[in-house]
Amino acid sequence: MFLADIPLNIDWQQILLHLLNFVILVGGLYLLLFGPIKKFILKRKAYYENLDKEANTKLENASLKEKEAEQRMLNLEDEIETKKVEAVKELNDLKSNYKKDAEKESEEIIKAANKEAKRVKEQALKDANKEIEALAIDASRKLAFAKSLDEAYDAFLNQDDGDNNGK
Repeated sequence: MFLADIPLNIDWQQILLHLLNFVILVGGLYLLLFGPIKKFILKRKAYYENLDKEANTKLENASLKEKEAEQRMLNLEDEIETKKVEAVKELNDLKSNYKKDAEKESEEIIKAANKEAKRVKEQALKDANKEIEALAIDASRKLAFAKSLDEAYDAFLNQDDGDNNGK
């Protein structure tokens, strides 16, 4: 009757029990395997997303540091150029100061040399005047003691020749 109406000998009760078994198996596998695997995959995904964010952050920091380094290099080049100009200016100032000092010193040396030359000239004139005076006195003595004017003149000339030959 009931079994007779079922074609191919299919028992619906058996099918429902198998379906229940299958649902329990799928539910158990879902709870035991799919949940932890899904958590593991999400955790792994979050880990790699975090690594990607850190890498992007580090890359941005590196690019910022590179830009800062380039800017520092430009600033250093400008600073070097400025210091170079200042050094050249300072060098030119020093050169002009040394030149002025050297000119002052040379003027002082020339003044001192002129004073010394003037002093030597005056001393030479004094010495020459004394020598001329001594010669004139000597000549006048010889003239006064000479027997005749001709002898005195000859003696004077002979004395002068003797002085020139001695020098």
